[in-house]
Amino acid sequence: MIFIIFTTSAVDMIRYMEEEWETLIASIETGELPPWDEIKEPHFPPRPERAAQLRAVGKAADQAGWLVKIWPMLKSAISIGSGVFSVAVPKLRFYLGPDVQLRSLGFLTSEAHVASVYDPSDLNLFKVSSQDLIEYLDVVKEDNVSSIVPPIGKHYEIVCTTRDGLWRYRLGDIVEIAGFDPTDGSPIIRYFGRRNVITWMAGGALTEQHITAAILAVQDTLAPIVEFTAIIDSHSGIPTLAYLVEVHGELHPEATKAPMKLHGELCRLNEEFDPQRMQVPTIRVLEPGTFGEYRQWRIEVTNSGSGQAKVPVLMWDNSAREWMLARVRRELTADPNTGALQG
Repeated sequence: MIFIIFTTSAVDMIRYMEEEWETLIASIETGELPPWDEIKEPHFPPRPERAAQLRAVGKAADQAGWLVKIWPMLKSAISIGSGVFSVAVPKLRFYLGPDVQLRSLGFLTSEAHVASVYDPSDLNLFKVSSQDLIEYLDVVKEDNVSSIVPPIGKHYEIVCTTRDGLWRYRLGDIVEIAGFDPTDGSPIIRYFGRRNVITWMAGGALTEQHITAAILAVQDTLAPIVEFTAIIDSHSGIPTLAYLVEVHGELHPEATKAPMKLHGELCRLNEEFDPQRMQVPTIRVLEPGTFGEYRQWRIEVTNSGSGQAKVPVLMWDNSAREWMLARVRRELTADPNTGALQG
């Protein structure tokens, strides 16, 4: 079994193994680790036969089911794959292969355990099973918070009162009521997103859901997306949505058409957007491994744990933006004057 908090971290692990493959094989073969400063016991029993097996399999590259090839007994992987982490699920499934079950860890936050996995085959379906008090705040009527189970299909913010001292703490997570467990009536929920209108643009509210849904909808034109974030680029004088993406493999032949397709998708998702005022988004393709390196950099800069090194859907931190922009290898955009596609 593989147990790792986020699917994005699992993809980071695979990429790191690929980059350090020869070092990994040599260490297993000889029983000695490289001279890293923080390693106090660099020796362990050598396993030349195991090293030979792994050498025969080779690096991950584009090998479907690669994880099963190196760990033949692998049957399941447990990782959070809902919300923004869903973007890494296709690539992780590719490396797991069709016979390994990918299951969610549950609906967990730093403050409380909110819900458990309800359907192992669905990464975004949870049964509220917290021993703390869970209440539901109507996203439309903020003064209407209740522990009474709300109707199916509506969206609510989770409010939590814990045994450890938090009193009616707003988690900021929005869920959709999907149904109720027939055995005990417990609510079944889906994670919907973070509670905030991120910004206003072209006469409408630009939300986390709009940004995510739009970029995922253009993968067939751009390339399979490993991970992404977005920034508001104002250097031209007009706020423009700019995506920073890491892709799997090469860009598709018609990738230069992706910005215009993004523009149309954003306007479709929110009819309040004025297509004439909405600037065509830019897409900046990052170097492979950028997001994994970003998480490591963020951990070191903030002195925080790996569970807090999350990539936001919309990035406001200037130092983080500059760090990302320094790793752009290609930009796809449309000429602001002629609308001609560039890239």
